[in-house]
Amino acid sequence: MGKYGANTDDGASDRAENNSGSTTVVSSSGSPTVRRRRLGAQLRELRQNSHTSVEQVAQAFDVTPSTIYRMELGRVKVKTRDIDLFAKLYGVDHDSGLVKELTGLARDGSKRGWWAKYADTISPPYATYIGLEAEATRLSIYDGLIINGLLQTREYAQSTFDFVDENAKANMEKRIELRMERQGRVRQRELQMWNVIDEAAIRRVIGGAPVMRQQLRHLLEVADLPNVQIQVLPFAGGAYPGMLGSFTFMEFGPGGDPKDPDPEPDPTYRHPDVVYIEGHTGDVYEEEHTDRFKTVFENLRVAALSPTMSLELIRKEIDRLG
Repeated sequence: MGKYGANTDDGASDRAENNSGSTTVVSSSGSPTVRRRRLGAQLRELRQNSHTSVEQVAQAFDVTPSTIYRMELGRVKVKTRDIDLFAKLYGVDHDSGLVKELTGLARDGSKRGWWAKYADTISPPYATYIGLEAEATRLSIYDGLIINGLLQTREYAQSTFDFVDENAKANMEKRIELRMERQGRVRQRELQMWNVIDEAAIRRVIGGAPVMRQQLRHLLEVADLPNVQIQVLPFAGGAYPGMLGSFTFMEFGPGGDPKDPDPEPDPTYRHPDVVYIEGHTGDVYEEEHTDRFKTVFENLRVAALSPTMSLELIRKEIDRLG
């Protein structure tokens, strides 16, 4: 799908609004976001292989070509009843296993994700990120300005609202609750997380010394989890390639949960890697050149302090704060 802008007002501020505390466990099974994107990719491939134009498909469905493109990008739900017409247009046997698979993906993609109850507080593009994160098995994250939302305490998260607009403040409690649910996968060890944090985020005192001390102590606690690795990129090392903007590299394991009442049609399917890049004017999802970001992240890991030395630096900062 390549790179596309999210044009969301949730980007960096959403990452700043997370918290910790007791939470509902969020299951990664069957994210409708991933199902929609997979279905869209298969429909696009079938259309291209059948040499059918987007305009022809749009005419058959009596919609605009942009609607078909959005279906293929997974941004619009495909109804199960639409699959028969797609199959007819693309020359796919109605009784084939492929039609059954596409129908299953359309059904699963039409479900509401657990985050739908927060839809009035987040933009659709950011909801896409949450849907992807809900099924990711590993996150490799670089943060340059503040502590990552998945690792924040409630008090630290609340303090970040001092710097957002009034509209964001109005939705503060619901957004914090959303972040609480997201953090559940980390605490339940369902999600592997490797976080390289710039020393600036460790040194920048947000919410006052007591809040910052608590936040840094929380980092030490989370770092004890077997699925979490934290490294600090030190000031002393100077500048590094790739350190100018925060990003999240998302990796996905094979689909399917044997306990899922609606199992994945192909349990061996693995969603392609996705990179989520934060920006002040709109966030971006990169899907074609993810290897570049993997290389950048590996370079940041090498340049950063070791996990052991990173935690020692965090302890020293706690002592400095008194």
